[in-house]
Amino acid sequence: MAEPVLKRQKTIGSQTFDEARQGVLKDYDREEMLDGIFDAWDYDGNGALTLEEILPFYMKSSKSNDVLEPQVRAGFEKFCTSQGLQATDGLTKSAFKTWLSKLTNEQLASHFVRVKGWTSEAYKMNLNLAIVKEYRGKTIKEILDSPVDALRGLSDIGEEALQKLGVKTVREVAVWRPFLLARAIVTLAPTESSDKDAESDAPAGGILKKMNIRNMLDKEFEALPLKQVPDLPVSALSILPPECVEVLHTMRIRTIKHLGQRKYFHWANSMLELEQYEA
Repeated sequence: MAEPVLKRQKTIGSQTFDEARQGVLKDYDREEMLDGIFDAWDYDGNGALTLEEILPFYMKSSKSNDVLEPQVRAGFEKFCTSQGLQATDGLTKSAFKTWLSKLTNEQLASHFVRVKGWTSEAYKMNLNLAIVKEYRGKTIKEILDSPVDALRGLSDIGEEALQKLGVKTVREVAVWRPFLLARAIVTLAPTESSDKDAESDAPAGGILKKMNIRNMLDKEFEALPLKQVPDLPVSALSILPPECVEVLHTMRIRTIKHLGQRKYFHWANSMLELEQYEA
């Protein structure tokens, strides 16, 4: 049982992508590569792979063989149909192995190296303008699991305020529900047309307006046009109790727009989106 560990240590020591790929071809058989790729791509650990999980990793099979998204998507859907599977349900490990059966061992080794990050070539990516100096050099996952003081732009008051809101890590900043709701409002408000435009698009006999976000807003604001909602006080969000509103005020967040546009919330949420693609 010690052999795979020795193999893995040897492969990690490779200096370039090509050397790492050759090391994988030497030390791993086809089944081991397929198992490793599936486990790495199965990010949520549910035992099935959807196209959305696979696609970001699958765009290039090697430095010389580019794979385009339409090709992968069409191939995935065609394969699922031929196997009597629903593409939206994803592939089990056995179906996944059948799907990749036409790939050469070299192509599999390329995928294996990419998803495992088995190359010592230096990555040049950083998020230095979004995080404080003490956290530079860390991985995206490490930053997300760090305390909120890792984010730039947060004063001591802001850090203390987030603690009072129960938000203790960058990851928790990223998924804080009131921010996500405020961001959605701020993003969509500019897409609302005037009443005159809406009436011109209405069917004969007028228009019965049904669109609303009443379950998100206090009753007195339920019927407002969406364009007016960003400028409402943050207390208009029914999800926020009065004590949370007071805490946000100490962070100079007084309107829904203020909350939906705060950079450190956006930075944290964007890191969360990128985390699953970090090898």
